[in-house]
Amino acid sequence: MRKPAYHAAMVHRERYLNTSLAKALSVLELFQEGAAEFTLSELARKLGARPGTLYPIVYTLQRFGYLDRDPETKRYRPGLKFLVHAHHILSSLDVREKAKPVLRRLAREARANAHLAIVYEDEVLYLDREEAAPSVVIPSVIGRRVPLHCTALGKVLLAHNNELQDRLLQREALPALTPHTITDPEELRAELATVRAQGYAVDWEEFHVGNVCVAAPVWNYRRHVVAALSISLAKAGLEQTSLARLVELVVSGAAEVSHSLGYTPAGSS
Repeated sequence: MRKPAYHAAMVHRERYLNTSLAKALSVLELFQEGAAEFTLSELARKLGARPGTLYPIVYTLQRFGYLDRDPETKRYRPGLKFLVHAHHILSSLDVREKAKPVLRRLAREARANAHLAIVYEDEVLYLDREEAAPSVVIPSVIGRRVPLHCTALGKVLLAHNNELQDRLLQREALPALTPHTITDPEELRAELATVRAQGYAVDWEEFHVGNVCVAAPVWNYRRHVVAALSISLAKAGLEQTSLARLVELVVSGAAEVSHSLGYTPAGSS
């Protein structure tokens, strides 16, 4: 019996898969949870491999700076080489460069933390952050990934991506990070319709208790939402700055970045 064409194509592609490189990438992906550290035995166990066969790969990653090994604990952690590559990648992102001065101004004027983020693998990925409120409890950092459904940034990005929205809302229930998180898919769908209509999203302690965040979309010249801008602060900060003022700042800031990317609203000359 003749095998389907797609099967033959997959077999053809698999012939070119470098198994050693694939294992090395699998090792690196284990460290995506932040500051995780592993011994060689722990790495091997997680990958279903023997320590002896995995050691040459781990040693090579260490030799080239992608892993560091603590000589006392013998635990491995991500190496500084990642920062070098991250710097080059982030520097090449046009939206980040355009947003940088706007983030600085927002952080200063709102006396809060300002963020820029995009969608990456169905999560919010922080591209940049400007700090102006050290007391804010969320330790968001560049490169950190957080859920879409419970953050103002995520709700903005979801509201303007129907395919992503449908994929996320197929679940029966969404995980609750706080008692305020919207977990019902239909309730979230209604919330996203409001976000799209009003042009901004608000996170009322949905991601972290005690924290409020306001976000707005960043559009490119093709009138696609490519990122989101936000202001985040402790809830107590609303005693000095009104929510309406935060909305005004973040919406105007996102509009400024959008304009710098060539965006013109529909109907504009």
